[in-house]
Amino acid sequence: MRLFFALLPDTATQMEWVYATQPIINTLGGKPQPAANLHLTLHFLGNISADRVGVLSRLGADVAREPIALRFNKIECWSKADLACLRADEEPAALTRLVGHLGTGLQMAGFEVEKQRFKPHVTLARRLKRHEAALPIWPVLEWRAERLALVRSRLSPEGSEYEPIAEWDLADSM
Repeated sequence: MRLFFALLPDTATQMEWVYATQPIINTLGGKPQPAANLHLTLHFLGNISADRVGVLSRLGADVAREPIALRFNKIECWSKADLACLRADEEPAALTRLVGHLGTGLQMAGFEVEKQRFKPHVTLARRLKRHEAALPIWPVLEWRAERLALVRSRLSPEGSEYEPIAEWDLADSM
């Protein structure tokens, strides 16, 4: 099964992001992501056998957690990936720590970790008709991420479907 660790917003936040960014996404063309799919991926794991899910669940439960405050102030278009995403100018230290702790735990458990530098983003649309380097958002979208999740991704003819298979409150500490 295809799995990834992510920060999950609540439904109201997902709807706020769609409402605030829809005019910009409309000018870029492309296929908007369904509101229910909006999230911030921390580590994409790819295809993982079902017998390894327990290890990942323990890692999610054991990693040090704290709420993460993000301020999305722009939409970036990534030509190579052909997507538009929410981005912030600053990466909060709490987010850097969480990604690092998860990465270390994944490596220690024998999972492969992506080598490229982590760029926190929320994918808003794919297959764009027009690309812009960065488009400002006003007002800035502030989000206090409070849920870490291990998410299963299923591909269907309609697109990706995401299902959290384990979740942890970021306000809970070890």
